[in-house]
Amino acid sequence: MRLTRMVRPILAAACGVAVLVTGMVAGGPTASADPITDAKAKLTDLEQQTSTIEQSYNDSQTRLTTAQTQQDQLTTEIATQQAELDAMKPAIAWIVTTQRQGASIDMTASFLLSDSPDTFLSNMATAASVNNLIDEQVARYVSEQQRLSDLNDTLQTTIETINTEVAQQKDLLDQAKSAQDAQQKIVDQLTAAQQAMLMAQMSFGGNITAGEGGSAAAQAVVAWALGQVGKPYTYGGAGPDSFDCSGLTMVAFAQVGIGLPHSASGQAAFGTPVDRSQLLPGDLVFFYSPISHVAIYIGNGLIVHASTPATGVKVAPIYGAYATARRLI
Repeated sequence: MRLTRMVRPILAAACGVAVLVTGMVAGGPTASADPITDAKAKLTDLEQQTSTIEQSYNDSQTRLTTAQTQQDQLTTEIATQQAELDAMKPAIAWIVTTQRQGASIDMTASFLLSDSPDTFLSNMATAASVNNLIDEQVARYVSEQQRLSDLNDTLQTTIETINTEVAQQKDLLDQAKSAQDAQQKIVDQLTAAQQAMLMAQMSFGGNITAGEGGSAAAQAVVAWALGQVGKPYTYGGAGPDSFDCSGLTMVAFAQVGIGLPHSASGQAAFGTPVDRSQLLPGDLVFFYSPISHVAIYIGNGLIVHASTPATGVKVAPIYGAYATARRLI
């Protein structure tokens, strides 16, 4: 049975299939005589790995976007700097040529040819002023050349950063594909009857409605998020057609004018802490340690979240990997 036919209803629980976790212990899942319990534990472990991959991917994307923006800015600055240097070159060329030719005014001749000491002094002051201007022009040219060199060095470092992040993202996506394949293998090892039992234990089959409570803005966030249920999951996705976990919450809160970073751990720094027993619709709920997954509480013990590539945006019960919650509105 393929993952798209069987695992989607089975894995409807989290940025992992961690609904009703029973086999998770420190150091990984334990073996169990019950193949269904064992499968849930293994899937839970794999889904935590998936969440970690997502967090790493989004962090890499943030660094990549910053580096690409810096590359554009540096390219513009380098062009401007080069234009300034090109404009200075004729004057610098004249100065160099004049100095090579040994052009100067003999002090004694200048004094003898002057009409008066005052004229001589005035001429010398003018010459000194010209020399100062020449020195300033040369010093400025050297300084601007150094700045251009520094900009080019920074650009090269930025390009290296971009290449590193692109390579890291490719590696992370390869890891994600391996995790998906492992999930499929776990499900395929179960009999059809066991798969059906696992689906019954882990799927949410009730009516999807928001609970009562929370502000009007919070209810608006929940309503928007529920409207995305069924859309696919993609790493780095931020709508409108697909999402990852923090992309869904980021865009949901943007609907009410609240800006959040595209990062589960980053979003955990916003708002105020909320005890699990005091959750209201619209609260952000975070999972794993360190935090690598985020969902929106909709009431009645349920969350809406972008779970995995296999399950997409789903409604599920809060599961055992719960870490903390924050209230933004």
